[in-house]
Amino acid sequence: MTSSKDRLTGKETRVASVRAAKPDQGVAARLMVHCLEDKLVGGLIMAIETTASFTRGRMGLRFRIDQREPEARFMPVSANGNGMAQWLDPEDLRGARRLRVELQPARSPNLFYDFDLAGVDKALDAIPCVRTRS
Repeated sequence: MTSSKDRLTGKETRVASVRAAKPDQGVAARLMVHCLEDKLVGGLIMAIETTASFTRGRMGLRFRIDQREPEARFMPVSANGNGMAQWLDPEDLRGARRLRVELQPARSPNLFYDFDLAGVDKALDAIPCVRTRS
């Protein structure tokens, strides 16, 4: 858990993160959860960031929480080009022990990551956030 102060408002921002068990093809990844404060769409936001840069546009992603059925998404690459956000509601991770993610970049091989989610409930509870989106 890291925290920083907003220099304009003085508010503390907390970010929970966990690194993947190991890099894939030399590319490391981490999951990050933080609070998006907004009157209309506020709430916890989860992102995956890597040490690679991806082609702008949309990218496929598949994930599996514990032994649940795998799910697929086709999401925009983040503005900084190294991952994507908002592909999963962080609340869906409560009680989970493991998250496996496969990124499917347009112009490079797929990347697979395994995340140990031990302590995820405690981490989510430590991020103060008001959910305003439905």
